[in-house]
Amino acid sequence: MTRIVRAVVAAATAAMLVVLTGCGSTDTAVGTLTAVADSSGPTGFAAAGSDPAQQVADQTVFPAVAAPADAPDPTSPAAAGAAVESMVWVPAGDHRVPGTLAVPAAPPAGAIPVVLLLHGDLSNRNENGDLFTRLAAALAAEGVASLRIDFAGSGDSEEPDLALDYPGMVTDAAASVDYLRADPRFDPARVAVLGLSRGGAIAATLAGTVPGVAALVEWSGAVYNGYDEDPEGHEQARADGFVAVGGGFRLSLGWFDSIEESHPLDDVAGFTGPVLAVTGSEDGVVPPEVSDVLLQTVASTDTTRHSIDGADHEFDATTDDQSHAQEALTVTTDWLTAKLAAAPTS
Repeated sequence: MTRIVRAVVAAATAAMLVVLTGCGSTDTAVGTLTAVADSSGPTGFAAAGSDPAQQVADQTVFPAVAAPADAPDPTSPAAAGAAVESMVWVPAGDHRVPGTLAVPAAPPAGAIPVVLLLHGDLSNRNENGDLFTRLAAALAAEGVASLRIDFAGSGDSEEPDLALDYPGMVTDAAASVDYLRADPRFDPARVAVLGLSRGGAIAATLAGTVPGVAALVEWSGAVYNGYDEDPEGHEQARADGFVAVGGGFRLSLGWFDSIEESHPLDDVAGFTGPVLAVTGSEDGVVPPEVSDVLLQTVASTDTTRHSIDGADHEFDATTDDQSHAQEALTVTTDWLTAKLAAAPTS
Protein backbone atom coordinates (compact mmCIF):
# COMPACT_ATOMS: atom_id res chain seq x y z
CA MET A 1 0.00 0.00 0.00
CA THR A 2 1.47 3.34 -1.03
CA ARG A 3 1.95 6.19 1.40
CA ILE A 4 -0.82 8.18 -0.31
CA VAL A 5 -3.27 5.30 -0.16
CA ARG A 6 -2.33 4.67 3.46
CA ALA A 7 -3.13 8.32 4.25
CA VAL A 8 -6.51 7.98 2.54
CA VAL A 9 -7.29 4.85 4.54
CA ALA A 10 -6.20 6.55 7.77
CA ALA A 11 -8.59 9.42 7.06
CA ALA A 12 -11.36 6.95 6.27
CA THR A 13 -10.97 4.95 9.44
CA ALA A 14 -10.69 8.04 11.60
CA ALA A 15 -13.99 9.26 10.18
CA MET A 16 -15.61 5.86 10.69
CA LEU A 17 -14.56 5.84 14.32
CA VAL A 18 -16.10 9.27 14.85
CA VAL A 19 -19.36 7.80 13.54
CA LEU A 20 -19.04 4.72 15.75
CA THR A 21 -18.34 6.61 18.96
CA GLY A 22 -20.79 9.38 18.29
CA CYS A 23 -24.01 7.68 17.34
CA GLY A 24 -25.83 4.52 16.42
CA SER A 25 -28.16 4.10 13.50
CA THR A 26 -29.52 7.47 12.41
CA ASP A 27 -32.88 5.99 11.54
CA THR A 28 -34.33 4.39 14.65
CA ALA A 29 -37.49 3.45 12.80
CA VAL A 30 -35.75 0.68 10.86
CA GLY A 31 -34.43 -1.27 13.82
CA THR A 32 -32.78 -1.20 17.20
CA LEU A 33 -29.38 -2.12 18.55
CA THR A 34 -29.14 -4.61 21.36
CA ALA A 35 -26.61 -4.66 24.19
CA VAL A 36 -26.70 -7.83 26.24
CA ALA A 37 -24.44 -10.15 28.18
CA ASP A 38 -20.99 -11.06 26.91
CA SER A 39 -20.60 -14.07 24.68
CA SER A 40 -17.77 -15.36 22.57
CA GLY A 41 -18.35 -14.85 18.87
CA PRO A 42 -17.85 -17.18 15.96
CA THR A 43 -14.27 -17.75 14.90
CA GLY A 44 -14.32 -18.87 11.29
CA PHE A 45 -16.29 -19.91 8.25
CA ALA A 46 -19.25 -22.15 9.01
CA ALA A 47 -20.71 -24.49 6.48
CA ALA A 48 -24.47 -24.22 6.83
CA GLY A 49 -27.40 -25.86 5.14
CA SER A 50 -30.70 -24.30 4.27
CA ASP A 51 -34.27 -25.09 5.14
CA PRO A 52 -36.73 -22.84 3.29
CA ALA A 53 -39.43 -24.27 5.57
CA GLN A 54 -37.93 -22.22 8.39
CA GLN A 55 -39.40 -19.10 6.81
CA VAL A 56 -42.10 -17.43 8.85
CA ALA A 57 -45.53 -17.93 7.35
CA ASP A 58 -46.50 -14.26 7.46
CA GLN A 59 -45.50 -12.43 4.32
CA THR A 60 -45.68 -8.78 3.39
CA VAL A 61 -46.02 -7.44 -0.13
CA PHE A 62 -44.12 -4.22 -0.82
CA PRO A 63 -44.77 -2.15 -3.94
CA ALA A 64 -41.81 -1.38 -6.15
CA VAL A 65 -40.01 1.90 -5.49
CA ALA A 66 -41.13 4.88 -7.52
CA ALA A 67 -39.18 5.11 -10.76
CA PRO A 68 -37.09 8.21 -11.55
CA ALA A 69 -37.58 10.05 -14.83
CA ASP A 70 -34.88 8.12 -16.68
CA ALA A 71 -36.03 4.69 -15.50
CA PRO A 72 -37.75 2.15 -17.78
CA ASP A 73 -41.41 2.63 -18.67
CA PRO A 74 -43.33 2.47 -15.34
CA THR A 75 -46.23 0.77 -17.11
CA SER A 76 -44.06 -2.22 -18.04
CA PRO A 77 -44.60 -5.53 -16.23
CA ALA A 78 -41.16 -5.27 -14.57
CA ALA A 79 -41.73 -1.80 -13.17
CA ALA A 80 -45.18 -2.83 -11.94
CA GLY A 81 -43.73 -5.76 -9.96
CA ALA A 82 -43.63 -6.21 -6.20
CA ALA A 83 -41.62 -8.06 -3.57
CA VAL A 84 -43.06 -10.72 -1.31
CA GLU A 85 -41.01 -10.52 1.89
CA SER A 86 -40.58 -13.25 4.52
CA MET A 87 -38.69 -13.30 7.81
CA VAL A 88 -36.12 -16.14 7.67
CA TRP A 89 -33.47 -17.60 9.98
CA VAL A 90 -30.21 -18.71 8.42
CA PRO A 91 -28.38 -21.54 10.22
CA ALA A 92 -24.78 -20.49 10.97
CA GLY A 93 -23.04 -23.04 13.15
CA ASP A 94 -23.92 -22.46 16.82
CA HIS A 95 -26.43 -19.69 16.10
CA ARG A 96 -28.91 -18.47 13.52
CA VAL A 97 -28.93 -15.25 11.54
CA PRO A 98 -32.13 -13.21 11.06
CA GLY A 99 -32.93 -12.01 7.60
CA THR A 100 -35.59 -10.69 5.27
CA LEU A 101 -35.99 -12.63 2.05
CA ALA A 102 -37.57 -10.64 -0.78
CA VAL A 103 -38.85 -12.65 -3.76
CA PRO A 104 -40.46 -11.22 -6.90
CA ALA A 105 -44.24 -11.52 -6.66
CA ALA A 106 -44.21 -12.34 -10.37
CA PRO A 107 -40.96 -14.29 -10.67
CA PRO A 108 -39.36 -14.92 -14.06
CA ALA A 109 -39.39 -18.38 -15.55
CA GLY A 110 -36.73 -20.70 -14.21
CA ALA A 111 -34.38 -20.20 -11.29
CA ILE A 112 -34.24 -16.68 -9.89
CA PRO A 113 -31.03 -14.65 -9.45
CA VAL A 114 -30.52 -13.33 -5.91
CA VAL A 115 -28.44 -10.69 -4.12
CA LEU A 116 -27.16 -10.83 -0.53
CA LEU A 117 -27.23 -7.38 1.17
CA LEU A 118 -24.76 -6.66 4.01
CA HIS A 119 -25.23 -3.63 6.27
CA GLY A 120 -22.59 -1.36 7.79
CA ASP A 121 -21.43 -0.74 11.36
CA LEU A 122 -24.14 0.07 13.92
CA SER A 123 -26.91 -0.33 11.38
CA ASN A 124 -29.31 -3.19 10.60
CA ARG A 125 -30.59 -5.21 7.68
CA ASN A 126 -32.92 -2.48 6.38
CA GLU A 127 -30.12 0.13 6.50
CA ASN A 128 -30.54 3.79 7.35
CA GLY A 129 -33.22 5.49 5.31
CA ASP A 130 -34.57 2.00 4.47
CA LEU A 131 -32.01 1.83 1.65
CA PHE A 132 -31.91 -1.97 1.58
CA THR A 133 -35.68 -2.31 1.85
CA ARG A 134 -36.06 0.01 -1.11
CA LEU A 135 -33.35 -1.78 -3.08
CA ALA A 136 -35.05 -5.12 -2.43
CA ALA A 137 -38.30 -3.77 -3.91
CA ALA A 138 -36.53 -2.32 -6.93
CA LEU A 139 -34.70 -5.58 -7.61
CA ALA A 140 -37.88 -7.63 -7.21
CA ALA A 141 -39.58 -5.44 -9.79
CA GLU A 142 -36.89 -6.59 -12.23
CA GLY A 143 -37.17 -10.27 -11.31
CA VAL A 144 -34.23 -10.42 -8.88
CA ALA A 145 -34.60 -11.72 -5.31
CA SER A 146 -32.59 -10.55 -2.31
CA LEU A 147 -31.72 -11.46 1.27
CA ARG A 148 -30.72 -8.84 3.82
CA ILE A 149 -29.36 -10.00 7.18
CA ASP A 150 -28.58 -8.63 10.65
CA PHE A 151 -25.08 -9.03 12.04
CA ALA A 152 -24.52 -9.82 15.73
CA GLY A 153 -26.09 -7.33 18.14
CA SER A 154 -28.10 -5.51 15.46
CA GLY A 155 -31.74 -5.60 14.45
CA ASP A 156 -33.34 -8.95 15.33
CA SER A 157 -30.05 -10.73 16.01
CA GLU A 158 -30.13 -13.17 18.92
CA GLU A 159 -26.37 -12.78 19.30
CA PRO A 160 -24.97 -10.19 21.75
CA ASP A 161 -23.19 -7.10 20.53
CA LEU A 162 -19.95 -8.40 22.05
CA ALA A 163 -20.09 -11.37 19.67
CA LEU A 164 -19.54 -9.01 16.73
CA ASP A 165 -16.18 -9.39 15.01
CA TYR A 166 -14.85 -9.61 11.46
CA PRO A 167 -14.66 -13.42 11.16
CA GLY A 168 -18.16 -13.71 12.62
CA MET A 169 -19.59 -11.33 10.05
CA VAL A 170 -17.89 -13.28 7.26
CA THR A 171 -19.22 -16.53 8.72
CA ASP A 172 -22.79 -15.19 8.79
CA ALA A 173 -22.49 -13.87 5.24
CA ALA A 174 -21.02 -17.15 3.95
CA ALA A 175 -23.78 -19.13 5.68
CA SER A 176 -26.31 -16.86 3.96
CA VAL A 177 -24.80 -17.65 0.55
CA ASP A 178 -25.10 -21.37 1.36
CA TYR A 179 -28.71 -20.82 2.43
CA LEU A 180 -29.59 -19.12 -0.85
CA ARG A 181 -27.82 -21.71 -2.98
CA ALA A 182 -29.70 -24.51 -1.23
CA ASP A 183 -33.09 -22.94 -1.97
CA PRO A 184 -34.41 -24.51 -5.21
CA ARG A 185 -36.11 -21.26 -6.21
CA PHE A 186 -32.77 -19.53 -6.72
CA ASP A 187 -30.00 -19.99 -9.27
CA PRO A 188 -26.89 -21.03 -7.30
CA ALA A 189 -24.70 -19.69 -10.12
CA ARG A 190 -26.28 -16.23 -9.93
CA VAL A 191 -25.79 -15.18 -6.30
CA ALA A 192 -24.38 -11.66 -6.05
CA VAL A 193 -23.23 -9.76 -2.96
CA LEU A 194 -23.65 -6.08 -2.06
CA GLY A 195 -22.25 -4.33 1.01
CA LEU A 196 -22.41 -0.81 2.41
CA SER A 197 -19.41 0.63 4.31
CA ARG A 198 -18.05 -2.12 6.62
CA GLY A 199 -20.55 -4.44 4.98
CA GLY A 200 -18.61 -3.72 1.79
CA ALA A 201 -15.46 -5.09 3.40
CA ILE A 202 -17.33 -8.28 4.32
CA ALA A 203 -18.73 -8.48 0.79
CA ALA A 204 -15.22 -8.16 -0.65
CA THR A 205 -13.84 -10.91 1.58
CA LEU A 206 -16.80 -13.09 0.65
CA ALA A 207 -16.40 -12.49 -3.09
CA GLY A 208 -12.71 -13.30 -2.91
CA THR A 209 -12.89 -16.39 -0.70
CA VAL A 210 -16.22 -18.08 -1.47
CA PRO A 211 -16.14 -19.65 -4.94
CA GLY A 212 -18.75 -18.71 -7.49
CA VAL A 213 -19.99 -15.29 -6.33
CA ALA A 214 -21.60 -13.93 -9.49
CA ALA A 215 -21.06 -10.20 -8.95
CA LEU A 216 -19.87 -7.73 -6.30
CA VAL A 217 -21.39 -4.32 -5.51
CA GLU A 218 -19.74 -1.84 -3.17
CA TRP A 219 -21.72 1.05 -1.73
CA SER A 220 -19.20 3.39 -0.06
CA GLY A 221 -17.20 0.22 0.62
CA ALA A 222 -14.58 0.22 3.38
CA VAL A 223 -12.40 -2.17 1.39
CA TYR A 224 -8.89 -1.66 2.73
CA ASN A 225 -6.56 -3.90 4.69
CA GLY A 226 -6.90 -3.53 8.43
CA TYR A 227 -4.62 -1.92 10.96
CA ASP A 228 -5.14 -0.47 14.44
CA GLU A 229 -7.82 2.08 13.56
CA ASP A 230 -8.21 3.40 17.11
CA PRO A 231 -5.23 2.70 19.40
CA GLU A 232 -6.86 4.48 22.34
CA GLY A 233 -10.11 2.57 22.03
CA HIS A 234 -8.22 -0.65 21.42
CA GLU A 235 -6.28 -0.11 24.64
CA GLN A 236 -9.50 0.54 26.55
CA ALA A 237 -10.93 -2.69 25.16
CA ARG A 238 -7.82 -4.53 26.33
CA ALA A 239 -8.37 -3.16 29.83
CA ASP A 240 -12.18 -3.45 30.05
CA GLY A 241 -13.03 -6.06 27.44
CA PHE A 242 -15.12 -3.64 25.38
CA VAL A 243 -15.73 -0.01 24.45
CA ALA A 244 -19.21 1.54 24.69
CA VAL A 245 -20.19 3.42 21.53
CA GLY A 246 -23.32 5.13 20.21
CA GLY A 247 -26.78 3.80 21.00
CA GLY A 248 -25.57 1.67 23.91
CA PHE A 249 -23.71 -0.66 21.57
CA ARG A 250 -20.44 -2.20 22.76
CA LEU A 251 -17.45 -3.14 20.64
CA SER A 252 -15.46 -6.02 22.07
CA LEU A 253 -11.72 -6.53 22.17
CA GLY A 254 -12.32 -9.23 19.57
CA TRP A 255 -13.84 -6.61 17.27
CA PHE A 256 -10.79 -4.33 17.55
CA ASP A 257 -8.36 -7.22 17.12
CA SER A 258 -10.17 -8.73 14.15
CA ILE A 259 -10.62 -5.41 12.31
CA GLU A 260 -6.87 -4.80 12.68
CA GLU A 261 -6.14 -8.29 11.36
CA SER A 262 -8.65 -8.17 8.47
CA HIS A 263 -7.48 -7.90 4.86
CA PRO A 264 -10.48 -7.52 2.55
CA LEU A 265 -8.43 -5.81 -0.18
CA ASP A 266 -6.07 -8.77 -0.32
CA ASP A 267 -9.02 -11.19 -0.09
CA VAL A 268 -10.78 -9.73 -3.12
CA ALA A 269 -7.69 -9.22 -5.29
CA GLY A 270 -8.24 -12.40 -7.29
CA PHE A 271 -11.97 -11.85 -7.92
CA THR A 272 -12.74 -12.01 -11.64
CA GLY A 273 -16.48 -11.39 -11.64
CA PRO A 274 -18.19 -8.06 -12.41
CA VAL A 275 -17.66 -5.29 -9.83
CA LEU A 276 -19.66 -2.07 -9.31
CA ALA A 277 -18.44 0.62 -6.90
CA VAL A 278 -20.85 3.45 -6.04
CA THR A 279 -19.71 6.37 -3.88
CA GLY A 280 -20.81 9.87 -2.94
CA SER A 281 -18.43 12.67 -3.85
CA GLU A 282 -18.91 14.20 -0.38
CA ASP A 283 -18.44 11.00 1.63
CA GLY A 284 -16.80 12.06 4.91
CA VAL A 285 -16.58 8.52 6.28
CA VAL A 286 -14.88 6.45 3.57
CA PRO A 287 -13.15 8.60 0.92
CA PRO A 288 -14.13 7.71 -2.66
CA GLU A 289 -10.45 7.02 -3.42
CA VAL A 290 -10.79 3.77 -1.46
CA SER A 291 -13.11 2.47 -4.19
CA ASP A 292 -10.67 3.60 -6.88
CA VAL A 293 -7.96 1.49 -5.26
CA LEU A 294 -10.37 -1.46 -5.06
CA LEU A 295 -11.10 -1.39 -8.80
CA GLN A 296 -7.39 -1.11 -9.57
CA THR A 297 -6.70 -4.13 -7.35
CA VAL A 298 -9.27 -6.73 -8.43
CA ALA A 299 -8.42 -9.15 -11.23
CA SER A 300 -11.79 -8.47 -12.88
CA THR A 301 -11.84 -6.85 -16.31
CA ASP A 302 -15.51 -5.93 -15.87
CA THR A 303 -15.51 -3.02 -13.41
CA THR A 304 -17.87 -0.05 -13.19
CA ARG A 305 -17.31 3.11 -11.17
CA HIS A 306 -20.20 5.47 -10.37
CA SER A 307 -19.85 8.67 -8.35
CA ILE A 308 -22.93 10.54 -7.13
CA ASP A 309 -22.15 14.24 -7.17
CA GLY A 310 -22.76 15.88 -3.79
CA ALA A 311 -23.84 12.68 -1.99
CA ASP A 312 -22.64 11.64 1.47
CA HIS A 313 -21.67 8.21 2.83
CA GLU A 314 -25.22 6.84 2.70
CA PHE A 315 -26.31 8.86 -0.33
CA ASP A 316 -28.30 11.26 1.89
CA ALA A 317 -30.89 8.55 2.44
CA THR A 318 -32.11 10.05 5.74
CA THR A 319 -32.65 13.55 4.34
CA ASP A 320 -35.68 15.13 2.69
CA ASP A 321 -33.99 15.16 -0.72
CA GLN A 322 -33.98 11.56 -1.93
CA SER A 323 -32.46 12.22 -5.35
CA HIS A 324 -29.01 10.90 -4.41
CA ALA A 325 -30.43 7.78 -2.80
CA GLN A 326 -32.66 7.18 -5.80
CA GLU A 327 -29.66 7.52 -8.12
CA ALA A 328 -27.80 4.84 -6.15
CA LEU A 329 -30.85 2.58 -6.24
CA THR A 330 -31.44 3.04 -9.97
CA VAL A 331 -27.80 2.62 -11.02
CA THR A 332 -27.40 -0.48 -8.85
CA THR A 333 -30.68 -2.09 -9.90
CA ASP A 334 -29.94 -1.56 -13.58
CA TRP A 335 -26.39 -2.89 -13.24
CA LEU A 336 -27.35 -5.99 -11.24
CA THR A 337 -30.26 -6.77 -13.55
CA ALA A 338 -27.94 -6.63 -16.55
CA LYS A 339 -25.13 -8.67 -14.96
CA LEU A 340 -27.45 -11.35 -13.58
CA ALA A 341 -29.73 -11.58 -16.61
CA ALA A 342 -27.63 -13.87 -18.76
CA ALA A 343 -28.11 -17.60 -18.38
CA PRO A 344 -25.26 -19.04 -16.32
CA THR A 345 -22.61 -21.07 -18.06
CA SER A 346 -22.18 -24.70 -17.12
